[in-house]
Amino acid sequence: MSPIWTHWATSSQLNSFRLPLHDAGTGLSGLPLGRVVRGTQFVFDPFDAYRAGIVTSPNVAVIGSIGAGKSTVVKMMVARGLERNRSAVILDPKGEYGMLAQARSGVVVRLGTSSWWNPFVESEGDNLNFLTALISTARGEHLSDIERATLEQAWRSGACSHSSRPMESLWRTCSGVDDAMAATVRRFVMGDLAGLIDGPGPALTNTAALVVLDMSQWWLSESLAVAALVGWNMASHRLADPTVPGYLVIDEAWALLQNEFATTWLQGAWKLARARGIANVAVVHRLLDADGAGELGSASRSRAVGLIRDCSTYFLFCHAEGDLGAVKETIGMSELEAQYLVALPRGSALVRYGTSSSVVHLEPTLEDLPLVDSDGAMR
Repeated sequence: MSPIWTHWATSSQLNSFRLPLHDAGTGLSGLPLGRVVRGTQFVFDPFDAYRAGIVTSPNVAVIGSIGAGKSTVVKMMVARGLERNRSAVILDPKGEYGMLAQARSGVVVRLGTSSWWNPFVESEGDNLNFLTALISTARGEHLSDIERATLEQAWRSGACSHSSRPMESLWRTCSGVDDAMAATVRRFVMGDLAGLIDGPGPALTNTAALVVLDMSQWWLSESLAVAALVGWNMASHRLADPTVPGYLVIDEAWALLQNEFATTWLQGAWKLARARGIANVAVVHRLLDADGAGELGSASRSRAVGLIRDCSTYFLFCHAEGDLGAVKETIGMSELEAQYLVALPRGSALVRYGTSSSVVHLEPTLEDLPLVDSDGAMR
């Protein structure tokens, strides 16, 4: 596949774009994702880049318009990682990664349909912190001190951590003590959230190198943030072995980042990426969507934007003109850099990694093509 950059920009423009005269890419070895604007192969692996001192964190943000190439680069990056004995868990809210799992001997898990996940396997303190985030997310409001104390007492007195049906035990313990709390917990037992973290039979266990969490049944639902938070918890446990680097991909990441209760809990996990050997990969359409996380200057918005800023690598695909202000504000781009994002053709990205930048045109291999074709239904 030949580059398409012949008349895209002049040398002087590219130099002012902070691109070197002869861009050698990352200098990493491996199967390339594509080619840089001046023809060199572009190889990227967040773990190799961290070890080489190119980036200070393995976390990655993939940002751009619909159809620009975001899922393509994610699938290519994960596929190359699997070939190197990496592991990966993908939170898939629209059911778009099943083909990748099929081609790479992975599994597709449909929480709430075929299996359920037990997140309460940590210390009692960690269990209660996650439970509080989960209940707050489901209710859409902070728990009062009294409500939190009631929840903790019910959890401990019901010995819920050791129950084969943790949320059912909690529901029964709360009933008659705090009916409002019991009504929320009931949703996880026999309501719209049933089958996520409680259910008949054994909880899910899986050791496949690639796990795709298909959450499409919650897509466009108010419950998506809860399902995504449970998926994140499962992924963190699945990727807990620091000797095996793993990708934790969150497609449509604003489903989590716009929820202040989820971002509070995620903030700590995100910063532990290096210690845990996890590359968090957040995939979003627009940074302007941060407005959904709260008012400008609010703590919830700052946490959401902070998670994006804590990434050391950005794959920036084509943006609409109206989205450029948020890009410049969030990741510190110059006016010229931001303007180039409007002109990027499909399948091309400005990649910022550490202090370096490359303009890259993706070049899927023959093996990649069936996995990255998102236009099959349009032909």
